[in-house]
Amino acid sequence: MKKIVAGLGIGIGVFCALYFLPIFEREKPKISFPEGSPSIGSKGIIKVQIQDNLGLKELHVFVVQKGLSKEVYSEKFPKGTKEKQVQITFEPKKLGLSEGEASLIVELEDASLWRVGKGNKSSRSLPVLIDFTPPQLELLSFTRYVYQNGSGAVLFKTSDDAYEAGVRVGKCFFKAYPKKTQSGMFWKCLFGIPFLCESSQAVVLAKDKAGNESSWALPYVLLPRKIKEDKVSVSENFITTKVYPLLPPDKKNLSPEEAFKYVNEELRLQNDTFIQNLTTNSISQILWKSAFMQLPNSKVMATFGDQRTYLYNGQAIGKSVHLAIDLATSANSPVICANDGIVKFVGNIGIYGNTVIIDHGLGLMTLYAHLSSWTVKEGEEVKKGEIIGYTGATGFAGGDHLHFAVMLSGYPVDPVEWFDQKWLNERILSVVGLEQ
Repeated sequence: MKKIVAGLGIGIGVFCALYFLPIFEREKPKISFPEGSPSIGSKGIIKVQIQDNLGLKELHVFVVQKGLSKEVYSEKFPKGTKEKQVQITFEPKKLGLSEGEASLIVELEDASLWRVGKGNKSSRSLPVLIDFTPPQLELLSFTRYVYQNGSGAVLFKTSDDAYEAGVRVGKCFFKAYPKKTQSGMFWKCLFGIPFLCESSQAVVLAKDKAGNESSWALPYVLLPRKIKEDKVSVSENFITTKVYPLLPPDKKNLSPEEAFKYVNEELRLQNDTFIQNLTTNSISQILWKSAFMQLPNSKVMATFGDQRTYLYNGQAIGKSVHLAIDLATSANSPVICANDGIVKFVGNIGIYGNTVIIDHGLGLMTLYAHLSSWTVKEGEEVKKGEIIGYTGATGFAGGDHLHFAVMLSGYPVDPVEWFDQKWLNERILSVVGLEQ
């Protein structure tokens, strides 16, 4: 009887261990895929999220197509690994896969001792589409003559599978905006040839979801534009009243030369990067119809591309390139919106001080900096000639003026062209103003 009771006790103990001890957990590990069925071109990259309450043990990933199965990833996990995002990378052509439907099979085992130590297993399948064919691309119209640091436009047509398109100039990418019609997929793009792109070669690109890309070099003519070189004397008063207030707390002990260098280089880069990221994505249609409007009764004090050398006590302490035009009139003058648009940003941006940015659509935005104050709010629709603020000397400004910039896909271009209705008609609207 004692043996029976002891045996029963042992049995109950084993039963409880199997059902209640964490090491014998019975829940299967979880496998999560990205939404949708991805398209795979010359190189497939798919991120898979895996998770288990007790711990992950082993992962195997296969690509299967028409009876052909190829393992593309495997991993054994260190003890205690409960969650991980795995990036599966493979090249379909090297695996012998052809265009068409395929499946990504993920098999995952956890560290549980359930099933006599074999653990719990999960398996999931993700449909994928193997696609090696790039989208069709047809160039319809483009600006034939573009000035250095100036702007141009292009209109092109693609097959319906095009997912992203635009113009690449060196390291810069200018986004194109699509319009699908019964005649096909049409794309409009405003682009520039600013020196900061480090190249003047312009290439139209169209890419599908699989990453296949078509390209067409634009055979435009680049026209030279003279660049000014200026020497700017930096006074003690400017260092005290303009430079030091812009420094973060941990930089307040810098020497005048070091402080100027920090603001002119590091802070300028931070501010320019912020503006570029902010102005990359735009409204997809043109909100403006006529030439842009210059600040009334203003004089151009500095032009786009001016190369400045700053002198302190007769010694050069820094350089910069002016990426806008400076317009001066009487102090605290009303600043008008250059054209119809929607307010993208209102706030203070370091060296630019109080700033308003207007989105005019199709990647085109204008920036108004060094304002003493503003009269608009983000998201507000504004009309050409409407007052949006008042001139000032906030930020890195040496005196009351308007720093006026024009940006295409986040890259600054010469604003002066945009004041010219004849140029606008011939170089821009004759290209992207066409309606399909």
